Amino acid sequence: MNKERFIKITRHLNAITWGTDFEGHVFAVGGAVRDLQMDNSIKDIDIVVDLPNGGIRLAQYLYDYSFLTHEPVKFPTYGTVKFNLAAFPDDEIEAVQTRKEQYHDRSSRNPETAYGSLEEDCMRRDLTINALYYDIKQECFADPTGKGIDDIKNHRIRVTSTPDIVFDDDPLRILRVVRFSSRFGWDIDDDTFYGMKKHTNRLEIISKERIADELNKMLVCDHPVEAMKVLREISAWKYIIPEMEETFDMEQNQYHNMTVWEHTLAVLGNLDRQTIVGQVGTYDGDIERVLLVRMAALLHDIGKIRTRTVGEDGRVHFIQHENVGAQMCDEILRNLKYSVEFIQKVQHLVKNHMRCKAWGNNLQHMKKKSLRKLQYEIGVHNFDTFLMLIDADNKAHAPEHCMPNQAYNIASESDMLMYEGDDMFMYKLPVNGDDIMRTKNIKPGRAVRKYLDYLLKLAYNNPKLTREEMLDKIKNLKEENI
Repeated sequence: MNKERFIKITRHLNAITWGTDFEGHVFAVGGAVRDLQMDNSIKDIDIVVDLPNGGIRLAQYLYDYSFLTHEPVKFPTYGTVKFNLAAFPDDEIEAVQTRKEQYHDRSSRNPETAYGSLEEDCMRRDLTINALYYDIKQECFADPTGKGIDDIKNHRIRVTSTPDIVFDDDPLRILRVVRFSSRFGWDIDDDTFYGMKKHTNRLEIISKERIADELNKMLVCDHPVEAMKVLREISAWKYIIPEMEETFDMEQNQYHNMTVWEHTLAVLGNLDRQTIVGQVGTYDGDIERVLLVRMAALLHDIGKIRTRTVGEDGRVHFIQHENVGAQMCDEILRNLKYSVEFIQKVQHLVKNHMRCKAWGNNLQHMKKKSLRKLQYEIGVHNFDTFLMLIDADNKAHAPEHCMPNQAYNIASESDMLMYEGDDMFMYKLPVNGDDIMRTKNIKPGRAVRKYLDYLLKLAYNNPKLTREEMLDKIKNLKEENI
């Protein structure tokens, strides 16, 4: 929503609480207020009520007097509630009482919470820029830390109170600092940064799901490379993807002028978010595509740490690193609790990222049957994403090996095949196993698959072969000659 809609909603809230116990006690807080101060688009509205059980009590009052679209959804354990105002039915609001926190168990980041003052509520929040409040009655900002508004103006990320306490209590905040810094491209305050480094080992108590969630947000932000660098600077990779540490100083071969780590960051940096979005639709509508291609970039060369060899001539080799890397993706991403579907998509990109290298910048070594096979195996829905990774990887090689035009040329040749009706994006063999068994008078078994694979290879050369032509080609063909 824009600033004008935010103001309309908060003024409406003020009007319908006027003269009640809630008057003067309702504040917007968090991301909405930060974005209002920064003049950014506002995603959603969170409010606090500085009265005991204030959030739930406010929602119940609004429902009792028919100001809501439906009964509010309450979460009594946390004292939170969600509701939609009848006057603004499309905007969900979450409300809670102002709270204070106490951490008693160092093996958990879940504190005991209780009603607290506005100042206590502020100090339980992570960053000064996220601890700003908007008084809906006075229509003004409240900045209890005295630093939040200045930090926005000075593009600084820092925690609300003593870093030792903030990060020891809830180490997930270490990753949130990294995420917000990379999201906005802002500097991290020195004391905050040193506190992060000091308490990085506390990340071991954070669940893999929460770590993955923060990593995802870093990867889809405007400055993912900066986030990856900070994670290295604070020695956090061992708690996220420990295999990444082995890439830091790993030298490569003549095709590269950077270490594996530096090359990985270069590939990631080549994947401009707006370029990805421009090819697949709106950013909000296809966030997974952005995450997918950037995750593949992050892991595309991880197999090099298990395949690096040095020949007798002193040359470095990474034989089959793409296949080994694809297997490692399964290990790494399963450990971080990603879905099987997402893992398989990342594996597919990693496994195939080397297959066009021998074609040359101008495709001087490419055969049309190879391009058709690529179309068939990658698929029309994944082809753009695949070429984005290929292009980003190519451009991160040494200048004499970077092939800056290859991906564009592949796309152009692929489009030409489609125009001519000669592509294999949606190809389906005109024969099936039953056809093979009848024609060859054989039973189900390995031989049927061999004949089908043989016919698919023929289709790579000529996808217009008919069913009759294909069956004729295998009519007198013996299995051992395939």
